[in-house]
Amino acid sequence: MPRRAKTAAIAVIAAGALAVGATAVATGNHSNGGKMPKKAPDRSYQITVENLTGGQPISPPLLVAHDRSADLWSRGDIANHAVAAIAEDANNAVALELAGKIRGIGAGGTGVDLEATDPAPIGPGAAQTYSLDVRGYYGKLTVLAMLVNSNDAFTGLDSVRLPRKIGATRSHYRMAYDAGSEKNNEGAKYIPGPVGGNPFVRDPEGNVIRAHPGVRGGADLDPTVHSLSGKVAKISITRVR
Repeated sequence: MPRRAKTAAIAVIAAGALAVGATAVATGNHSNGGKMPKKAPDRSYQITVENLTGGQPISPPLLVAHDRSADLWSRGDIANHAVAAIAEDANNAVALELAGKIRGIGAGGTGVDLEATDPAPIGPGAAQTYSLDVRGYYGKLTVLAMLVNSNDAFTGLDSVRLPRKIGATRSHYRMAYDAGSEKNNEGAKYIPGPVGGNPFVRDPEGNVIRAHPGVRGGADLDPTVHSLSGKVAKISITRVR
């Protein structure tokens, strides 16, 4: 297994909170020998995920602030169990159970929209905004979310830099990725989204993370409705404090 895949056997939250909106902040999981700087900066971000698709709900995203030593996913790598669980079933629990076991994770969790109390999917054409508080020198953000009318399609960010200046915004348009962990059979009995309503039913593949080839329409997915081509999400990060 590639080094990155081993590293990404993933710790996602260090404080036990499940929701980003509930302020999950690490307290001692640092890459500098576990020593917290005497005066680490406290920073707050708002992260907006906009669904650009016409018929693909996006699952409540996993958002993680970390340093350079943590690599949760990358194209060309084998998807670890946590990434596969999100890409196949919109299941963030596997990642959450491994909280605190990987050095370099600063804060994170499952996104809860600022106007909501619980995590919810992002519908086609809709957007949600999350709050993320970070304490310490964690300058990277990783995001993972499933395109739920698929076998194992996901979108997100792979270790992008968090804005340093207050008021600064960085926006990223993202495509759909194929986790490579399940065959793209497009059969409803393998799809957790509205097309099938069948989570935790798998058709294993064993490939690497790569660009998604798109919907063929050979089974229960309609390429005119459930397309995975082009840009599927816009993710904007603003430092507010």
